[in-house]
Amino acid sequence: MKWKSSLIYDGFRIAMAYVGTVVGAGFATGQEIIQFFTCYGYYSFWAILISVILFIAVGRRIMLCGRKLNAQSYGSVTSYLFGNTASFVNIYLGITFIFVCGAMFAGAGALFKEQIGIPYIIGAFITALLALLVTIKGVKGILAVNSVIVPCLIAFSLFVFINAVSGDRKPVDYFVGYPLNIPALLKTGITYASFNLILSIGVLAPLGAEVYDIRALTLGSFLGGGILGLLLAMGNYALLCRVPEVFYSEVPQMVIVNQIGGFFVYAFMLVVWAEIFTTAIGNLFAIYTIIKENYYVSSYLPAAAAAAAGLIICLFGFSNIVSWFYPILGMIGFILSAFILINNA
Repeated sequence: MKWKSSLIYDGFRIAMAYVGTVVGAGFATGQEIIQFFTCYGYYSFWAILISVILFIAVGRRIMLCGRKLNAQSYGSVTSYLFGNTASFVNIYLGITFIFVCGAMFAGAGALFKEQIGIPYIIGAFITALLALLVTIKGVKGILAVNSVIVPCLIAFSLFVFINAVSGDRKPVDYFVGYPLNIPALLKTGITYASFNLILSIGVLAPLGAEVYDIRALTLGSFLGGGILGLLLAMGNYALLCRVPEVFYSEVPQMVIVNQIGGFFVYAFMLVVWAEIFTTAIGNLFAIYTIIKENYYVSSYLPAAAAAAAGLIICLFGFSNIVSWFYPILGMIGFILSAFILINNA
């Protein structure tokens, strides 16, 4: 019985870290779900299923590869998979993680400023400092924080979904006869998963070395991918119940939360920040570990330098970073994810 409890415990922690790394500002606000899924009506749930399959399959492959190589960072995995081109992949991923850190700090700064009145840069700095403190704790810090925050995020999402289901508005009222577009559904499901898998490789690869039991890694990948799919499906359904007004909102989820009541508006703000924070620590951790592994640095300076770089980038603003950089990330992410999936790890 002891080995079973350990298996479940490790699988749960892996799943929470996986989910925490993927969800971020775009997911929390509902913008990602709107742009990738909700616009396809009821058929969007098929695209979500495609994303879930990829989350499970590619996520498991990355962790197994990390286990095989005893990876201390994603660099070991990319070197193994991409050979002579690994240095270019690592540079691309390093730039990606720094920019995503900047985007998350920017999102946090904007949230602090708009909702609490704290200056933008102070809100971003507080988030960066907390992310740095968790990052220097290593894999254990990542697992501990996500094991607390992610269940809270799941509970809040479940509450919003139940509220939508119990309401008098149903998705079918708005999408009867919506045309089926199989190529578009395949494209959006694959693109969404690829985009987010690239963000998670920096955490998943070292996790494979930290949790050596293959069964725990497999359980974690299935739980993580399944929970991500569940969160997407619940968020998508709730947004479909509020079409068309959610299409005209910068924060679509706020349209739903505002219907629930005052307390939940403030709870939603905390949820958004928490999702931003978990993504920030995942990306900062990826940069920190690869610098330590490649340059044999034992101090916390690389993590502090990466956090500082993210704070500089956040000065460009959240919307600018997302509109300029994220589309490129999705396209290249598809190529890298496909290669990871078909390569024999």
